[in-house]
Amino acid sequence: EPTDHYINSFVWNKVRYRADRPLGELVDILQKELVTSDNDVKTKFNQYNSVKTNFTTLQRKQTGNLSTKSLTPVVDPALLVQDSEYLETHLIVVPSNAKKDFQKGYETLAPMVVPRSAVEVAQDDEFVLFAVTTFKKTSTEFLQKCREQKWTPRQYKYVEGGKEEEQRELDRVAREEKKVWGEALRMGRTGWSESVMIWLHVLSLRVFVEAVLRYGLPLDYVSALVKTTSKLSPKVRAALDSNYSYLGGNAFGRDKRGRVTKDDAALSSDMAAAGVGGADGTEYTAYVYYEFELP
Repeated sequence: EPTDHYINSFVWNKVRYRADRPLGELVDILQKELVTSDNDVKTKFNQYNSVKTNFTTLQRKQTGNLSTKSLTPVVDPALLVQDSEYLETHLIVVPSNAKKDFQKGYETLAPMVVPRSAVEVAQDDEFVLFAVTTFKKTSTEFLQKCREQKWTPRQYKYVEGGKEEEQRELDRVAREEKKVWGEALRMGRTGWSESVMIWLHVLSLRVFVEAVLRYGLPLDYVSALVKTTSKLSPKVRAALDSNYSYLGGNAFGRDKRGRVTKDDAALSSDMAAAGVGGADGTEYTAYVYYEFELP
């Protein structure tokens, strides 16, 4: 349910947090539940990020340029010299603007390059893919010379049915990405709901403990929510101060508006350190008061 609805209808969960438990034990339970919920959400989103990264990598192999994409759907196996004792075919990616330079110079890059063996396999907006055959004994030198010319050798080995297998893997990971994303969303919503529930119980404990410390026994207190806007908030505070400043007793003086004030600098500092009153320790309400914003 929406956060504001839950807050407006908040009732202490007596089943999960029995009122007869010590306060310290209740706080420990709430803290452990919050940590568990947070870890569960983080674990699920980490899982999603891993799947998403894998999916993006597979997509890039299908849609990238010739320097990065999978060559399985691009290369005709008939262009490759396979199962030869002495020869092997290399696939070289050349920038489009260096195509003529490659065609003129590839035969002399290294010894034992098969003359006129360069075949244009594919071309995109940025690169041209060539297949070149050399003797195996000079392959390492040829590939190194290509790199020096900023022509990129691509590792590729033909596998029968490889194209279909890559597509099946892409489809599988796409389904997994969609599934895990749905799980992550549900886990995130659940984690948010749990966090709000725990936070409101902790806030209730804080209000209760501070009320006991301020006013003592009997436990005759009333808690209430006041929903307003940032523009009207000062007026609400003024009205609360006017009506409930008497709760401060004689411990503090009052200004002309009836708000509790304090002139003791040491006391102001102590209250600020304890987290009571404003951030600078100069403002104090005679009633237990916490302000928060709803998302």
